[in-house]
Amino acid sequence: MKKAFVLIVILILVVFSVVLVTSKEREYTITYEFNGFNITESYDLDFYTFNVKKDNIDIDYAYKHKYTTKRKLVKELSCDKDDDEFDVCTIKVFDEQKSVRVKNDKLYSLSYGKTNELNNVVLETIDNVSIYDKSYTTLVWNSHGFKDILRNKEYNFINEEKYDNPLCYQYGQYLIVPDYNQSRTFNVFYIIDVKKQKQEKWKITPKISFDSYFLGDKDGLIYLFDKENKKEYSISIDKRKITKVSNNNGGYIYNGKIVNYSLEDLKYKDLKFMNNNLINYKLKDNKLYYNYYGSKKYIELFEKLDVDKIVGINDYNVFILSGNTIYYSNASGVYSKVASSFEWNFSSDNKVFLFQY
Repeated sequence: MKKAFVLIVILILVVFSVVLVTSKEREYTITYEFNGFNITESYDLDFYTFNVKKDNIDIDYAYKHKYTTKRKLVKELSCDKDDDEFDVCTIKVFDEQKSVRVKNDKLYSLSYGKTNELNNVVLETIDNVSIYDKSYTTLVWNSHGFKDILRNKEYNFINEEKYDNPLCYQYGQYLIVPDYNQSRTFNVFYIIDVKKQKQEKWKITPKISFDSYFLGDKDGLIYLFDKENKKEYSISIDKRKITKVSNNNGGYIYNGKIVNYSLEDLKYKDLKFMNNNLINYKLKDNKLYYNYYGSKKYIELFEKLDVDKIVGINDYNVFILSGNTIYYSNASGVYSKVASSFEWNFSSDNKVFLFQY
């Protein structure tokens, strides 16, 4: 009887210890020195971040990696001058190297100042659109809907010709567009499933003003704000469900965490979600920049390529418009032409979408 009691107590203690360890919040920050550099190493939300400092060097790096109980994870770290007198700082963590160029306290990608464009040959021209890369599904607005250029498949749902379609959102394999056959308000979305090559008409309960904008998406939901009616909605394409998420006190955006905003702010400031990505892109003064998760330090990608707008982002890659041409690029600064059209010199907003299907 006594042995049984002891075993039960031991079992309870073991279970309690396991629960205590597994439920412990897996976040930490430590500082240490490595090769003469001061390093601040942190972990949260599946991301490891490393701030590296020495003299005029101040760089943030990040890695998305499963949690480990090991600490002081930097394996290699060095800064060396290149032929253009840039400091090239390279860090190695989890057997993966990342490098950034530094000059006059500004950060640049490895390709900065160099022509790093891949071979570009027009493979085919369809409906005045030149195709350089057939690995992407390219949807182009045709005034009645969209056309899949390579598959020669049309998704038409607008009765009368319409030049612009300002309210449109790309999410995963889907493109969601309101019913422009209606005026002022709409209660129908058209959903194009690029992967399945299907189009669906989805009737919704609320009537939404065309004076609306998409805030972004998070955890499988797309968020839209109706300016005229001051209402914020979440949209689930998979479940074909739309839900009002705002109230008289306001709505919210996601900026690494949920942030509450007044309805007036949402109406007049056109706020957007900022998700927690390993690599985040932004455009400023026709220059493309990126930064790593958790960092406010932006790295300039190109010196010789002016960027008019970001067309779309796919994981760690970005599609950009320069002049009449859409380019694919990544954080390494390698870029290549995907498609071009003379019309995009004048208008490209929601006129072209690219999918990897």
